[in-house]
Amino acid sequence: MEIEFSKLINHKVIVIGPEFFDKERLENVRLLGVDATGIWIESEEVLNRTVEKYRVKPTAPGLAFFIPFAHITTILASFEPTATA
Repeated sequence: MEIEFSKLINHKVIVIGPEFFDKERLENVRLLGVDATGIWIESEEVLNRTVEKYRVKPTAPGLAFFIPFAHITTILASFEPTATA
């Protein structure tokens, strides 16, 4: 079976990757988009930690983060219909 990553848009996926993620645990995020060079994700938990760490105010709720593929170690995803949110 060939997997098309773009078919997981709007699904929850688990990502291990960039430095703004806590390296001790997996991050459960919503996949918003897939570009040629990386993915767009949404995570309130990651947003809250980033705001706290860098002491910045978000411009709007539901901000998206771009993660280049080069910074992603692993992505876990389910193709089951119940995996959608």
